[in-house]
Amino acid sequence: MQLDHGDRRPSQRLPVNPRRHKVAPEHRKRVATAQCASAARDCVYPAVVEKVSVPRAELDDLRKKVEAYEKALQDAVADPTRRQELLQHAASPDSSSSASPFASTVPALSQPPGTSSIKTEPTDDDAVLSPGRLLQDADGMGRYMGETAGATFLDHLKELMGAALPTSPQAGPARVDQSRFLSSLGNYTVGDQRPLNHAVNPLWLPPDGTIGVALSELRHFIQDGGGRWPSGGIYWWGDLSKIPVRAPASHSPDNDLSAYRHLAFYHAALAVACQSSTAQPPPSSDSNPSLSEPYYARAAMLLGNPLEIKRRTIGDVASLALMSFYLVETNRPDEAYMYVTAAMHISIMLGAHRGWVDERGKRVFWSVYCLDRWLSCLTGRPPTITDEAIQLPLPADDALMPPAAGLRAHVELSRISGHVVGNTYHTAKAEAGTHQPDNAIWMLEQWKSSLPLALQLMEGLSNDPASCLLHMRHNQLLIVAIRPLFLSAVKRAVADHLMGQTTTADDAPQIEHLKCCISAAVRNMALARHLSTLNGHRKILHAGLHFIFHAAVCLILQPLVFRAESSEEEAIAAMNDVDYGIEKMLEAASKGNTDGQRCAETLQELRCLVGRLTAPLGQDIASSSAPTIAPQPVSQEFVPTPPPIGDNTVLYDELVTWMGDDWPICNNYANG
Repeated sequence: MQLDHGDRRPSQRLPVNPRRHKVAPEHRKRVATAQCASAARDCVYPAVVEKVSVPRAELDDLRKKVEAYEKALQDAVADPTRRQELLQHAASPDSSSSASPFASTVPALSQPPGTSSIKTEPTDDDAVLSPGRLLQDADGMGRYMGETAGATFLDHLKELMGAALPTSPQAGPARVDQSRFLSSLGNYTVGDQRPLNHAVNPLWLPPDGTIGVALSELRHFIQDGGGRWPSGGIYWWGDLSKIPVRAPASHSPDNDLSAYRHLAFYHAALAVACQSSTAQPPPSSDSNPSLSEPYYARAAMLLGNPLEIKRRTIGDVASLALMSFYLVETNRPDEAYMYVTAAMHISIMLGAHRGWVDERGKRVFWSVYCLDRWLSCLTGRPPTITDEAIQLPLPADDALMPPAAGLRAHVELSRISGHVVGNTYHTAKAEAGTHQPDNAIWMLEQWKSSLPLALQLMEGLSNDPASCLLHMRHNQLLIVAIRPLFLSAVKRAVADHLMGQTTTADDAPQIEHLKCCISAAVRNMALARHLSTLNGHRKILHAGLHFIFHAAVCLILQPLVFRAESSEEEAIAAMNDVDYGIEKMLEAASKGNTDGQRCAETLQELRCLVGRLTAPLGQDIASSSAPTIAPQPVSQEFVPTPPPIGDNTVLYDELVTWMGDDWPICNNYANG
């Protein structure tokens, strides 16, 4: 074969060296077949390295600069492993000096002091608007939180605020310490991390009367409310109306516990029941300050290692799912994510996803499916099973079971949730360069319009707590689907303000989507108030608190996106809703929620930061804990002087990207 050495043509070959020793043809050593062909490999030639010459003085100067930069990097990033990763990234061919500083791991020039360095994704014009992040917990362990996770959205807000606030007006001390919110950039505050493996007697149970009251309370909390709800509830884990068969009093805990594994379901249920009410929960036989943890420990001991699949049943699936539900309620989403995955995998092994179950098993599978999709959206991580792999009919009505309407609607809504997590955030950007949630919005509207009468809202409310929570999840999915657009609008508004522009939200693209997001937040606040009335002494589920918190975040950001758009009445209503959200977070903290206090502080700090960004120039709002109620519209005859950006060209370039299509206006201002 003829080997190709580049694109040199035969006519361009150099003449033979006349001084070369000639060898007779019969004595020449030739290769009949090239080695690469005989080995079935491609011919690969070394890449041509271009050599340049620089003066010695210039080389020495470059070396001194490298030493200075390495010293600065060492001062900024104490971890040597992290420094090495940064150097390797800088030396890679894909790295670019024009990348946004807000996508780097070194604190930006405008980042507040004390902010920990984080690892985020490189900026790419073709990337999604709201990429996931690897956030660090208190031990420095990275935990991936995907695009739909609230923690990811908050981290983007921290990054945005940290970049913009050094140029915004602030005079005097603030009543709320806003630096805590900004300094938590890149961090992930998980819930209770105490171990749950207490030393317990797994066969102990409280008196039958106490069990009956607790299980009835639990049915109202998460299931069917004793059959009194028209929806039938949005979950079904098993028959919680029966008292469990106890182990013989003479049975020794040291003996084989497999015969009493069914008790794991009741212990998991009692653990959740302890979380449901502010009234006196069922007693514990163990000297432990938490009444729910010993029940959880008994369930875990009876079930054993979830990976040991010997003699697993659909009842074990229900027990694992209830344990996952308990972990959600105690602010342990990562552990809950693992347990619901184990429950789903066992149900798949049993063939439940292909119909090898009765109606009870079917409802258990679909309840696990809904919980799996909820945790997937909560963390932004992939669900356990795809919809294409499931060939199981939806729950059907049964005379011996609660109505199936609520669970069926929950399954359909969870399917849309899977679409939001798996598709909405990963589709290619539209020609306008922005995320388009139209498909998700259409699916959610179709879901709402096709609900049976028992699940529909009358004047925006329902006396069925399960139905209220279902509609709150519907509104939250609208918020999640539109949130990338909302974040883009917030960036645009901040840049608009700092650049001295006077455009309003009506000039922004996708204005109807942004209004839809705010409307969903307002509806969730109204449903939350009504649900609190229906629940009485009962706590709000973790999902309900999550919906309230993120509705409050949207309403706090509303003045940035819709500056001078809202009436004074609407602004006061939004402020009251935010106050209600803070109140519910503090109430949850007083009832044992380990995350409630931090959520309340986050809302307070974010509201103060937004107040600083929306304050007119020269006005001191730092001493106030809330922004002005109704920002006055800017006169068309007077354009306020933009706050000084100084010589920070990095921030200026970033602001230009935030402005979107209005960047030529900013450029004219800079050159004017």
